[in-house]
Amino acid sequence: MARDPRDLKRLAEELASLSPEDRARVMAEIRHRHAARPLPKSFRPPLLKASGGRWIGGDLRRESLYGDDGR
Repeated sequence: MARDPRDLKRLAEELASLSPEDRARVMAEIRHRHAARPLPKSFRPPLLKASGGRWIGGDLRRESLYGDDGR
């Protein structure tokens, strides 16, 4: 992890200097490591609540939630 903005800049420059194939390999490794990281024991998924009680499913798109009033 970059602890200093200069480190982050250096890492970005190194990534940009890689060939497309090597860059793809690095990005795949990052995705793999991120996906394989276990969740903390204290993690609890968020619960969706509404004034009418618990959410039992349904569409959560903006248009469905707010209608067509421009929000």
